[in-house]
Amino acid sequence: MTRFRARSSVIYSSIVIGACFVIAVAVLIAGGWFEARPVLGFLAAICALAYAAYFRPSVDVYADRAVLVNVVTIATVPFARLTSIGTRWALELRADDASKASAFAAPAPGAMKGRRVAANEQEWDSEAATLIYAGGPGTSTATASGIAAHMVDDAFQAWSGTQRGDTRSADASAGLGDRATTASAAVNPVSPETATASGKAIARRPNWLSIAALIAGLALLVLSF
Repeated sequence: MTRFRARSSVIYSSIVIGACFVIAVAVLIAGGWFEARPVLGFLAAICALAYAAYFRPSVDVYADRAVLVNVVTIATVPFARLTSIGTRWALELRADDASKASAFAAPAPGAMKGRRVAANEQEWDSEAATLIYAGGPGTSTATASGIAAHMVDDAFQAWSGTQRGDTRSADASAGLGDRATTASAAVNPVSPETATASGKAIARRPNWLSIAALIAGLALLVLSF
């Protein structure tokens, strides 16, 4: 399994969580538990938000599917039902039943960065086998949406070759350097067969870990006052 998580999101969330911990310790030392409770509750809420919205979201690419881990939901898109990959606002996977899923972890670049990327963008190969919408700064591997899109597309092309009996393999993280990492997480329990059992191409389920973190952070904030 190959995972994409924006490096900036990991760095910023880690800084925020670390800073909250340091402030919490300082407040406890200075004022004691009773005086520090409101501040600790506020810091806990910030940590929960940083974890759920920035550290936890990812795009996980398996041999036969892509899993989009968002803030409160997890969407599984089997390659057997995948029809196109868009990057207008964020990585967006479309299925053959017109359903779609977007990746919170892979946003498209803003206007300023989009102009910088477009100025240096390589010419799009119209003959290349790909599901990615042609052109646009969001498809560049200098952007989060582009990196994730090419990861999914590379894995899809490798899966398609296997279905055709093509023995050649493709690395889903080819050409992406250290921006994509091979993760050792457990295999996602939702299989293509499970995803299509109800007739829906994209299977969605709650992201209970992030939801629990947000609820715990909010509870600590409320109870601290």
